[in-house]
Amino acid sequence: MGIPSYFKYWGKAKRDPLQNGADYHLLVYHCLDVAAVVDIWLDESSVILKQIAQQINCSQSEAKAIVLFYVLLHDLGKFDARFQNFAEEIRIELQGNEFEVEPEKYAHGSHGYLHFIQQYGHNEAMKAVAGHHGFCDTSIDRNLIDPDADEELVELDKQARQDWIDFCLTFTGLTAIPDVGDIPMLAGLCSVADWIGSSITNFTKDQTLNIKKYYKKALPRAKDALLESGVLNKINGSGFDFLFTPYQPRGIQTLLAKLPLKTGLTVVESDTGSGKTEFALAYASVLIEQKIADGIVFGLPTQATANGLFDRIGEAAFKLFPDSTLTLAHGKSKYLFPDENGFLHQSNKRAFLGSMSVATVDQILMGVLGIKHQFIRSFGTRKSVLILDEIHSFDAYMYALIDKVIKGQHQAFSNVILLSATLSLSLKNKLLKPYAGRAKSNAYPLVTHVDLDGNTQEYSLESSDKKKYITIENWFSEDLLPSSEQQITLLEHAKAGAVIGVICNTVADAQGLYTQLKRLAAEREIEVDLFHARYTYADRAKIENEVLQTYGKNAPRKGRILVATQVVEQSLDLDFDIMVSQIAPIEFLMQRMGRLWRHNRINTSLHTRCNRIKKPTFITLLPSQKISNWSSHYQGSGFVYRNIRVLFRTEQYLQQTDTLTFPDCYRQAIEYVHAEQPYPNEALELTNLYDKYQIEQEGSAYTAKMYSVLDSKPLTDVDPRCVLLTREGEMTATVVLIDEQGGLLHGGDYKEQQDRERSTVAIAKKYAKGKQDSDFHCIKAVVNKDIEYGELGVVLPNLKKQ
Repeated sequence: MGIPSYFKYWGKAKRDPLQNGADYHLLVYHCLDVAAVVDIWLDESSVILKQIAQQINCSQSEAKAIVLFYVLLHDLGKFDARFQNFAEEIRIELQGNEFEVEPEKYAHGSHGYLHFIQQYGHNEAMKAVAGHHGFCDTSIDRNLIDPDADEELVELDKQARQDWIDFCLTFTGLTAIPDVGDIPMLAGLCSVADWIGSSITNFTKDQTLNIKKYYKKALPRAKDALLESGVLNKINGSGFDFLFTPYQPRGIQTLLAKLPLKTGLTVVESDTGSGKTEFALAYASVLIEQKIADGIVFGLPTQATANGLFDRIGEAAFKLFPDSTLTLAHGKSKYLFPDENGFLHQSNKRAFLGSMSVATVDQILMGVLGIKHQFIRSFGTRKSVLILDEIHSFDAYMYALIDKVIKGQHQAFSNVILLSATLSLSLKNKLLKPYAGRAKSNAYPLVTHVDLDGNTQEYSLESSDKKKYITIENWFSEDLLPSSEQQITLLEHAKAGAVIGVICNTVADAQGLYTQLKRLAAEREIEVDLFHARYTYADRAKIENEVLQTYGKNAPRKGRILVATQVVEQSLDLDFDIMVSQIAPIEFLMQRMGRLWRHNRINTSLHTRCNRIKKPTFITLLPSQKISNWSSHYQGSGFVYRNIRVLFRTEQYLQQTDTLTFPDCYRQAIEYVHAEQPYPNEALELTNLYDKYQIEQEGSAYTAKMYSVLDSKPLTDVDPRCVLLTREGEMTATVVLIDEQGGLLHGGDYKEQQDRERSTVAIAKKYAKGKQDSDFHCIKAVVNKDIEYGELGVVLPNLKKQ
């Protein structure tokens, strides 16, 4: 009857068994639905279209035609008897009942790619769209490319595929298969468009419709679906004044007007509390308004810092995108918003698709790992301004993955902003390298911008803001914890009204010190609190909120002591009168100092400080014993930070001064500690340990790069092992705490993931005891039988010297 061969194939089928007949959506119409979504998206987001045009070095009109062509082919593998036979009744209705098809497993995406390259050769763009269900498996045996079916049906499939390819060329105005190499954003764009396009399926099976008329009607449906999904949003304004009036720019923020309005990598170095976050938001908003980016993605080191930033920037997000929803993405974020069921909230991989998102850095790193749908995350960051905070705080393994992320941003003609108070020159140059930048200035504070061609510009302040002076004291002890006399001194300060923070580098040390202090504090009626990461999610969230309420900016100034680990080191707005810390690399100590006298409390509405403490005082706990074994000299702190030479130089630096002047001391201190060459008279054993450490770091970086190669079948993005790939170290176990009656520690239904997570802790595998539950990838542990858990959190054996 003259009906083209490609009309004999279904693409979507209704699954409701109560409906009579074979209700389906023809494959050509589904492909057109998805193409319509991309068509509208590229019209509405000139940013994405411009990026793709730059990626393949052609005009925007050509780029759009090429993208639409490949998107129309994303389901080419459904023109195959094996897929069609998944709904045999529909296949028979469309193709007749004279053909036999042997049932077999069949992945239509990967087979679609193999069908294509059989005739046209390897094609990265086709591979990208064919992998829209997670990845394209190219390891399929080429000998099994055709179905076990009647020859006439196999030939019909081949003809339909060829006819559809020819139609798509004509439909998009192309004259030949475009060979454009890799299009970095195509896989993510196609996959998201497939989800949204499937939502507008109207189950059309009329084979006589005019395709162009169908497509014309699909376009407004596609636009409505895009708007409903939350991926299309117009910015409402930009810049510091728009976001933060009536506040005036200060310090580093006064440089905003000088920055180039062009795609690039920006590194912001400024002291803690100087407004780097507001700087990044203001600059990113201007880039978006200038159509240089299409959203903002913030990456933070920890869940606590991500939660804190999410709460801080909510108002700014609403100002910028009043019709959008700020999203939060980390391992537990979906349990903070259990009632949200919108498109962007259905999984963490979708969170970056909106206009503004806050995430833990592991969620961003999953965009370059061997994980299904990793390209969804990378698509989200590449269309956006990617802002990574506390960029100094990672290890070699994670830096190798971060390097991969930054290279991907550069390859996609995208923007990156990196924030840090404490960045060594060597690390800074490594971070600038993917954009071919090179640092020159030693000024501080400093903003460095590198454009896509490697042109580096540096912006410094003519004069620094008011200086901050911190008094440095060193306390010596055998176990790197305050002695009994020193603990009493702290308690006397607290009794007089001082708000004190003590930071330990291991949970075991924090638990031990808390136990000692609490016993001494009881007779003095002084409150002591404990905060670390080895609590269940429900308890940790509760404690974090209490810590902010008690030690935060607006808290009443009542004398008390917080014993904590690194969980309070970054992005939490805490304000102490005195801080005590175990020895750590100088940049981490400086981060901790950022929580010392953080806010001006003179002639303000904030509660005033106690009279006993006249100036900000930072006390570092150092080993009292002479050095006999460098490897164990710093005990648990040496195990945590591993670079013994850096710890030793930090100790030396602290003993040479009694006052640190901020921000002047940042550059000097960090370069002194992190200079790559050994100093004269520095112990040979220390140099040898550093060389060994460097070799370990290179091995860690190599391991990370291997994990980022997507050659083998990847993990699903919901597999709990995925997040383990983003961090190196001893594998942890997910432990769900159960009470003696067999119920979850914090109540709820064990079969519900949200309830399980509230009673979950992560601990090293060797300490995890209980019953393995392979169905939910966890260990069920009975509290105080398998695992000791209570006020101190999880208490593990033999961890005093971890």
